Amino acid sequence: MATPDTDAGATPEPAPVPKVTRARARTVQAAPPHPPALEPEPEYRDLTITQGGMDSAHAVNIRLTQGGITNATADAIDLQQGGIVNAQATDIAVSQGGVVLARGERVSVEMGGALLAVAGEMRVSQGFARTVLAREARIEQAAVGTIAAGRVTVERTTAVAVLLARQVDGPVKALLDWRGALAFGAAFGLVVGLLRRRP
Repeated sequence: MATPDTDAGATPEPAPVPKVTRARARTVQAAPPHPPALEPEPEYRDLTITQGGMDSAHAVNIRLTQGGITNATADAIDLQQGGIVNAQATDIAVSQGGVVLARGERVSVEMGGALLAVAGEMRVSQGFARTVLAREARIEQAAVGTIAAGRVTVERTTAVAVLLARQVDGPVKALLDWRGALAFGAAFGLVVGLLRRRP
């Protein structure tokens, strides 16, 4: 059966208007701007450098002999007759070499030098350290500029300029102990303050 044709002049019915609902406000926790960086995997398992150098070295174990590294990161660093600018490891052993900055749980300097050492346990034997910040420090026949530690053990002849420690064992004569350092700091601050007031 044929259906009747629709009138060509008829106006089509308007489309239904969609129902608009208000969105509920919700709190969205913003992500941190910089997510914590993951520690990169070491490039090498055992890295040995003899009479050579690298700008950056990242390994489990680094052994450097008569060479140099700018930045060294490892679990253990063994430096002999060489130099490292920035060394960071759990164990750092320096023998007849030098480190500008050494940061580790255990740092040992023997017949070598370190400008700044930050360690849990620090040992300097027949060497030099300009500044030592440590939980425990053992100094033997060495020269130290400034040492700040919870406990300091001194053996044999040792020269220390400024000594700040809760406990000191052994014969040591510092040019300034913690009391002298406080007095010197107060006097220095007073002098600087007076000089600033002068026209």
